[in-house]
Amino acid sequence: MPFIALHKDTQERIDITEIADPRKVLKSGDCVCQLCGEPLIIKAGLIISPHFAHYAKCTSEYAAHPESEAHRQGKRALAQFLREYFAEYVDDLQIDFEVKIPEAKRVADLVLTFPMGWRIAHEVQLAGITTEELQQRTEDYARAGIDTVWWLGRSADTPANRFWCVEQFGICYHLNFRETNEARTLHTENL
Repeated sequence: MPFIALHKDTQERIDITEIADPRKVLKSGDCVCQLCGEPLIIKAGLIISPHFAHYAKCTSEYAAHPESEAHRQGKRALAQFLREYFAEYVDDLQIDFEVKIPEAKRVADLVLTFPMGWRIAHEVQLAGITTEELQQRTEDYARAGIDTVWWLGRSADTPANRFWCVEQFGICYHLNFRETNEARTLHTENL
């Protein structure tokens, strides 16, 4: 997973988004995948946002998909937006990137955990996806006791997917991007 690794000895979660200079602070040999346990590479440069990558493909049974730079930027922008949106809960709300959901064999992009234990998965979806896939993933999270919010952008932001979101949740959320692939705005639209 791009933002989260585990320390190979302590199994402590490492969130690369919280580290100012990951190449100085982290050692690649100490960072392993939270799903398969294989060593990860630290990628941080001038063009791409800091993240982890596998040397080879992840061998986990979890449903995980490769993420583009735009997807990573979308997750970061969404996390910032949600921190601001839920500012009244700032001291008690926990926002975590890439949370393993064992019951669903999935990894949620962002999970908000409120003080009373309520969890909401926020999923950034930029690649093309069918309404059947959206439904299946939403049901997978529901079986784990987690509500789901979909943020559609690019190829995923289709009329069919918008309609499905409105039918399921009463609202459709969107991610908009500039030509440079940087997250520009996050807005909602009630169709």
